[in-house]
Amino acid sequence: MTQGYLIYLPDYKDSVAMALRAMESAKKHKWKVQLYEGVNGSNVRLEDYNLRSSLVNKKCQRLLERPGTQGCFLSQYLLWEKCFVSQTPICIFEHDVIFKKPMGEIEDCDVYKFEGFNKAKPIAPGNWYEGARAYHITPDGARKLLDWVFENGAMPADWMLCDGIVNMKFDKNNKVTYKSDVSFTRDLT
Repeated sequence: MTQGYLIYLPDYKDSVAMALRAMESAKKHKWKVQLYEGVNGSNVRLEDYNLRSSLVNKKCQRLLERPGTQGCFLSQYLLWEKCFVSQTPICIFEHDVIFKKPMGEIEDCDVYKFEGFNKAKPIAPGNWYEGARAYHITPDGARKLLDWVFENGAMPADWMLCDGIVNMKFDKNNKVTYKSDVSFTRDLT
């Protein structure tokens, strides 16, 4: 079974509580998941990794000024690097997910989303779907994302998972959902 990484921020009690709830539901449904300490965007910036914001549009630049959006992107970016370097597919989860069913089969594609199917307003690179909370990624998909960031700059994590960058498919079997009363991309200070 594919190794999953659950991103959380250990310095925030709400993040820890949500991550523990997620881990309990993962165990119940036999997902192979381990905690992964995310990047706190209040302490670390894109520039610390020699990265820059994409100039795709002004909203992208405005969103990436938020510490939480930068931390979310960087946490996932580091896992994309891990996937590519190890040449092993992985699953990436945010702390607010809840596992409802076993993982089951994964369709062959760069990114297989378990949650986040609401199509958003298209951006220059392509169509994207709200949320980067729960997905399976292959080394080839990770390479495409890393190459795009190197050439074009960073975008919010869910914008990066767009059909103009990676080949995506969606698992509509309601295996993963989310529940959160606080947004760390929006509310992190």
